[in-house]
Amino acid sequence: MTVRAQQSEWKHVVVSGTPGAGPVRYELEATDTLEKTTETGGAPVDGASVNANDVLEGSFASGVVVGGVDAYRYRGDLTLLSVDGDATVYLDGTQTDPDSVGEDYDYLAVVGDGSKADYSFEVDGDVAKTNMTGGAPTRYASVQNADGVDAGSVSGSVFGGTDAFRVAGDITEFDLSGGTAYLNGQEYTGPSGGDGSGRGEGDNRGQTSDGSEPGVKFVDCTTVEVTGSFDQVSLSVLASDGGCGPGPRFSEQEYVFGLNADEVVEGTTTISLPSGYFAAYQVVESATAEGTSSMSVSNPDADACRAEMESQFEDC
Repeated sequence: MTVRAQQSEWKHVVVSGTPGAGPVRYELEATDTLEKTTETGGAPVDGASVNANDVLEGSFASGVVVGGVDAYRYRGDLTLLSVDGDATVYLDGTQTDPDSVGEDYDYLAVVGDGSKADYSFEVDGDVAKTNMTGGAPTRYASVQNADGVDAGSVSGSVFGGTDAFRVAGDITEFDLSGGTAYLNGQEYTGPSGGDGSGRGEGDNRGQTSDGSEPGVKFVDCTTVEVTGSFDQVSLSVLASDGGCGPGPRFSEQEYVFGLNADEVVEGTTTISLPSGYFAAYQVVESATAEGTSSMSVSNPDADACRAEMESQFEDC
């Protein structure tokens, strides 16, 4: 007779963004299996989504929500749960402080000032690249293959953007030439005052080359025009297939421009939500441009856009 070991039950973790509060970034890691799901494990929220902007690699996940809900199920324990932004977190239906879950990590961010800033540092523990900046003035960091992470040794450079790292352990050496570094949101020059001497005049994210005011305006129901230099732009999307099937007729999604190397937000940038990206019918309800300073703009014609969208639905 063959006796099979009983597999442990699924546990659930949910990140629920606060409507109108802007993008919320998170990352988490489990000791065993981790999967994206629309099930919320008893949390008092609805509409958990699965979309292409969320990253799931083995037992590690990272993502962003804008007033919506992301949910995961996992086996084992959570060793990492970090949330940056205004959100409510639930574990198996119970509201939880994410800082009380998993191991303690520090977040080191290097913010460029428009000219090349070189950095290097050593850590006596683990270090990994991340999109999260740990409270630095700019809330999003790019992940570039050119940045070198070799065990506990790190080196790289930034211009007008931001590089960020999740650190387990102590930073033992640190050197920065240009730009400004932040450790857990506080300006940082190195261990105990350390070697880092580069302090920039401030990042130019959110500024324009000719000194004009940055801004975001809606061109139509699925397109925005961004003026200025930013790290990324997030579009909050209402999506529907327009059918009469079971379940909610609408879902909230987020489209992020600026995650790929060829997606640059500088000068005047027109950003359009690709047709059919989330569903047959889509309306961009708000847009958030993020850099050292961030700005959010609601679609002034959102009601008319929704009415036009619904006029094309099936009669149920």
